[in-house]
Amino acid sequence: MDSKILLGKILQRFSDKGISKVPGYNSFGYLRETNDSVYVSREKGNDTRVPFEKILQGIEAFKSKSELYNEGPTALREYDIIYITSPVWSMLHLLLASDYE
Repeated sequence: MDSKILLGKILQRFSDKGISKVPGYNSFGYLRETNDSVYVSREKGNDTRVPFEKILQGIEAFKSKSELYNEGPTALREYDIIYITSPVWSMLHLLLASDYE
């Protein structure tokens, strides 16, 4: 499936649920979207801007290496996603692993 379609699905689910939470990890709240980013509240920390570009990079990473889905957020660092690995990883888990195949 096209990465931009997956991004749309992630954003829709995040907006509908209002929260992104993977068991055992911190949660992130949906605040708002702009043309190129989503803003999240952090369970521990300040509100954070997450560019769609970084979520798309995460989608591409999950599509190219399916085992990343079951690894922790730090696995995204090798894909040039830093400082916002946890919210990106959490949002990517709003979809099933099979969605990235």
